[in-house]
Amino acid sequence: MEQQQRIGTQVEGKFFTIFVDGKEFHLEQSTITGGEIMDLAGISRDVGLIQILEDGTQVQVQPDEVVELQPGRRFKKAPRFVRG
Repeated sequence: MEQQQRIGTQVEGKFFTIFVDGKEFHLEQSTITGGEIMDLAGISRDVGLIQILEDGTQVQVQPDEVVELQPGRRFKKAPRFVRG
């Protein structure tokens, strides 16, 4: 497997870029679980994770769900609703 190297803000080698709550992450593997994405982004597994599809549709990602990575995949912390 080709080694990923960070040089300043650039990464060399084969990698996938994903965005979680606007933050950019570079991953060498082509699959990752929802839980691993949450851990990487510092999102509590109690909160949950949403994947934003290209058409704007939002899909919940379970912690044990395997996600096939593609360039530019976007995720965000699941919203919390407060009852008033």
